[in-house]
Amino acid sequence: MTSKNPLYASVSLLLTLAACNGGSVGDEGADSSSGGGTDDPTATSGDPTSASDPTTNDTTVSTTMTTAETEDPDTTDTDPSTTGPGGCPQDIDFGTPDLGACGPLDSDFTPDASPDYPTCVSDGGEWVLVDEPPGSAARVVAYEDIIDLLRSGATPTADDFTAARTIYATDNGLESRVLRREDTHYPPIPAEDQDEGVAFDRQCTVGENATNYPDRCVGPAKIQPIVDAAFAAGMTGDGDANVHAAVIDAALQWFLWVSIYKESASCILAPGDCDSSWAYYNGATAQGEAIGVAANLVAIDPAIDEAIFNGMLAIRCWRDLYPADGDPAFEDLGPNGEAMFYSAHEQLDNAAWYGWARLVREHLELQPAVCDSEADANWAFIQVAGPVLDPEAETRDGTAAGTLAALWANDAPTVEDLEAGIAAIDAAFPCPQCETCDVPAAWGY
Repeated sequence: MTSKNPLYASVSLLLTLAACNGGSVGDEGADSSSGGGTDDPTATSGDPTSASDPTTNDTTVSTTMTTAETEDPDTTDTDPSTTGPGGCPQDIDFGTPDLGACGPLDSDFTPDASPDYPTCVSDGGEWVLVDEPPGSAARVVAYEDIIDLLRSGATPTADDFTAARTIYATDNGLESRVLRREDTHYPPIPAEDQDEGVAFDRQCTVGENATNYPDRCVGPAKIQPIVDAAFAAGMTGDGDANVHAAVIDAALQWFLWVSIYKESASCILAPGDCDSSWAYYNGATAQGEAIGVAANLVAIDPAIDEAIFNGMLAIRCWRDLYPADGDPAFEDLGPNGEAMFYSAHEQLDNAAWYGWARLVREHLELQPAVCDSEADANWAFIQVAGPVLDPEAETRDGTAAGTLAALWANDAPTVEDLEAGIAAIDAAFPCPQCETCDVPAAWGY
């Protein structure tokens, strides 16, 4: 299939830029924009005076799902004709995804048997660090601490939002990475708009790049404004606190999910970013002990987590078979190494898209079963998380994509609207490992 994936263009551009960048590269490098160790241009804007360091916080990490993620919709037998006032909660059976054809492809990496992969460090089915323990794990702990404050079951107070905002703005914490996060599903920023003195994956901090390339610069252009507005409203008591909490939850999970893909790509040039990709997903925990996005997906279906983790193990296997010496260069891998990387990255990406689609589907199923503020909060979560699927849905199934885009813009969906949205998700995002399903390679390669 002809390549349309901007990752191909990204690789060659990253290699060119890497030769010009000073200092560390990748997400876990020194928090500066140049080799001289200068102050990070993405310095946090929150009040650091009472910030707690999530790396040393003794707060117990909550790995349970929020009410909106665990409540069983099949608990009532009320009239299912509407979702408006007086028509909820409702017992609606939306069916379950057809997983009958699911299973690893022959080309996929699995710890049991992977014909296309020689013996490697991933064969044991556990993550083996490429470098040092990644700092991104602390950011997932910070996410859990924020959710514990804002979505523990009780309506959060203004003080809860203030405390959560302090965690978010901790030095070198979540906000510092949101402010520079790129979505590498999209084409790289043109070379003429990049600064050779800034690390290859921090170009969204340069000039007007975040404004001019909002899809690529998803962190500063899209996620950060959503988070800032929700925190500001929550801290001043403006509007529905549960809605603001749900919006923050969805936006931060979006950041963590985007980081999985971005870090798995940038570990071409910064090998430690392989570890960061894994840690952004599950908090650098052992299988069965996940926090963050991984815990939320495990609660929906453990098979989702298995598929994503196997994709990560494929990346780790590739890095083991083609270790980086000195300054990594993609062209030094040779044709076989390049092909293995693209295959592993494809496996991970398809699994991650499927996981996000199932997360959105779970909230769509929940909508008729919740009422009042809880329903508003659940729909607010969907209106942040749902549009993340749009570009990939468009490449897979234009009709389904149109249905979904209309649903996200609908502030008062009916049961029929929800049913159509769920059918569209199932059509565009079947299981990622399916020999009989027509699942195009993500973004065309």
